[in-house]
Amino acid sequence: MADPQLVDGSRWNFSQTFLNDFQSLRSDLQTRIQQANQSVSISKQTLDGLNLQLAELSKSIVDATGSIPKFDQRNCENQLKEIEQSLEGLRKASAPASKFAFKRKAREAVQSSPNVSTPSMKASAAPTSSLTLSSYTMKLVTPDDLPDPETVAPELRSELSIHDLDSCILNLINAKQHEISALHIRNVKNSILLLPALDGSVILHDLINCIVVVKCHQFRMHSSKSIDVYLSIQSNPIIEHCHSIQFAPYPATFSPTIVQHNSDVSVQDFSHIKSTPSPNWNVLDERARKLPEDWQSISAVSATDVERILQKCLPSV
Repeated sequence: MADPQLVDGSRWNFSQTFLNDFQSLRSDLQTRIQQANQSVSISKQTLDGLNLQLAELSKSIVDATGSIPKFDQRNCENQLKEIEQSLEGLRKASAPASKFAFKRKAREAVQSSPNVSTPSMKASAAPTSSLTLSSYTMKLVTPDDLPDPETVAPELRSELSIHDLDSCILNLINAKQHEISALHIRNVKNSILLLPALDGSVILHDLINCIVVVKCHQFRMHSSKSIDVYLSIQSNPIIEHCHSIQFAPYPATFSPTIVQHNSDVSVQDFSHIKSTPSPNWNVLDERARKLPEDWQSISAVSATDVERILQKCLPSV
């Protein structure tokens, strides 16, 4: 039987981690809603993204029921209601105006203003595409594959979505043209991801047999297996419904100034809220870590050499 004090300590750690993550994600969502409110136009993609983020935040509260104090849960639920009200106001503001009113006056106004330039009005319309990399197989993906910043709605330029990659090497270490603060990665297998350094969060879902290299403020991985993570982070990384996840320090090849110690690695496994060590992750043995020459080969790979580098470097399933 587990020691009650250890169980209580584990629950307290979970509660603190959850509340910190919730407040960070809540603040990020509120910021995005405020930015959207200040935009000239609000695209459907923007609203869909905000609705999805709200749904994920709501689900996180439901999933944490029973593991956090009731007082804290009520506070989180009240904060979520405020966000729902803000988002509802944004949806109403973005709804098209009724077309039945004042039709005659509208036509007369257009007829009495022959100098109005319709082309210039079109030119000033806000871009509506999102920042996305997706649907690549056996490809070297680089910053050149990112959308032109001018084609992306301003409120979407800070978040990059990466999904549906198979057998790729993605190298965004030097992605300078976008000020990316958050990464959402889903459905990637048999690939190497060299991600840009972020001040925000990295959220990953459904990865299989990959190497991930990233420096970030928050790291959350869900429903993934057989992943080597080379990570620089100030908070504790979080995993859930994962197994065979190995963590190692961020490669000095990409940032010589980053200093990490193996003893500092402390991963929160939300699928293993027990006093015993989680069987789903471990520290990657030093002998199994990539050497500087390996990182140089990966970062300098040509488009025709992707398959060979993947076969050489990927962890085995």
